[in-house]
Amino acid sequence: MWCEWGLSPLPMGMRLRAVGEEDLPFLRALYRTVRDPELAMTVWTESQKQAFSDSQFALQDKHYRSHYPGALFLVAEYEGERVGRLYLGTAPGPLRLMDIALMPAARGRGWGAALVHAVLERADREGRETLLFVEASNPAYGLYVREGFVPEAVEGVYVRMRRPASQVWSQGDVPKSQLPPENPSRLPG
Repeated sequence: MWCEWGLSPLPMGMRLRAVGEEDLPFLRALYRTVRDPELAMTVWTESQKQAFSDSQFALQDKHYRSHYPGALFLVAEYEGERVGRLYLGTAPGPLRLMDIALMPAARGRGWGAALVHAVLERADREGRETLLFVEASNPAYGLYVREGFVPEAVEGVYVRMRRPASQVWSQGDVPKSQLPPENPSRLPG
């Protein structure tokens, strides 16, 4: 499905839409799933873990909204069910992949990779680099490396990674002899 946020087609049944107030309970629950591995190592009660997670979610949300004006805050849905989030900084300069997260049941299906590809296709169309921060232990780190992100620096627990914009051709710019034989109309441009 084509995404109205300037991102490439997504897997069949998947769509992105703007975050609304009605999404906050889902986003809090999603955030908690991301933090669960860390929280499992604590001796906190379940109510303490939930309070911590809720407070961290609120602080992160406030930070993103105050420091990234114009950012896209999107909910990923599959067949009408919320499955994740994608936060994308669109200010001038590098396109910033601020956050991407999927519910545990939605992981391992290629949907995270599809969302990353959509972001990279937009960056390439706009001739922009893509910037992100990720923990080196995050399973997505390998995906980012495969997609051309290069580690630049370690900042605290995060690795800053950057992917240069690929040279994108419009169909009119490419000699016919260089067009791939299958579906040349799918060239970006």
